[in-house]
Amino acid sequence: MSSQIIYKMNNQDTGARKIFIRRLFDSIVPTYDLLNHILSLGIDVIWRRDMVARMDRLGDSMVIDLCCGTGDVSGLLRKKGAKKVVSLDFSLEMIRSGKRKGVLNDPVAGDACLLPFKDNLFDAVTIAFGIRNIPDLERFMREVCRVLKPDGQLLILELIRPENIVVGFFYSFYLMAVLPIIGGLLSGSPIAYRYLSKTIATFIHPLDIQVMLARSGFGLVTNSQKTFSVATLMTCRKGHL
Repeated sequence: MSSQIIYKMNNQDTGARKIFIRRLFDSIVPTYDLLNHILSLGIDVIWRRDMVARMDRLGDSMVIDLCCGTGDVSGLLRKKGAKKVVSLDFSLEMIRSGKRKGVLNDPVAGDACLLPFKDNLFDAVTIAFGIRNIPDLERFMREVCRVLKPDGQLLILELIRPENIVVGFFYSFYLMAVLPIIGGLLSGSPIAYRYLSKTIATFIHPLDIQVMLARSGFGLVTNSQKTFSVATLMTCRKGHL
C-alpha cells in the first residue's frame, strides 16, 4: 500500500471513518514510534509510565491494552508484572510492528467498540492516545464496562487542548503548522499528520468524557493534567456511581 492516503474520511459514517483510520495508521507504521518521541520531545514516554504506575494490584492483574499501536504500554504492563496483557488494535501493521519489537505476547486485531471477550474478564483496561480516534465513544465505553470485572479500573491517556490562553496559542500553532510538516516529511504521509493534528484540536473536553463515562457505568473519575495541560490521564472504576 502506498504511504499516501488518497481517500477522504466520512465523519457521518462511523464504519467508513474506522476504515479510514485503520488505513491511515497502517500507512505510518515505519516511522510511528520515532515520530511519537520526536513530536512530543520524548515526554510521551513519561506519560505512559505514569499511567502504568497508577494501576492497582498490577502483579495480579489481567489487563487489556486497547488501541495498543506498536505496544509501548503493553510492554510496560508486562515489565511491571501484569499476569496477562492482551493487546488490541485494528491496524494489522501496528500489531506486526509490535510483534517485531517483542512487546506483544497476546495481540488481537479487532474493534475497540466490539470486543471479542466475555463479560467481567479483565481487571483493568488501558488506552493511550487512542480514544480520540474512536467515532462512537459511548459504545466503546459500554464495551469496556462490559469486559471489566466489578470495581475494575479504566485508564485513559490522551492529548487535549490547554486551558491557558498563552500555552494554547503556541500549542495550536504547533499542532496546525509544525506537527503536520515534520510528521509529513518524516513519514511520507502529510495527510495522516494533518488528520492527527485535527483530532487533537477538535476532540471533546475531558469534562464531557467524564459525563459519558458516568452514563456508561463508571465512577470515581479523576483527571490529572500533564505538562502544561497538553495531555490528561483519566482514571475511573466500573460500578462506582
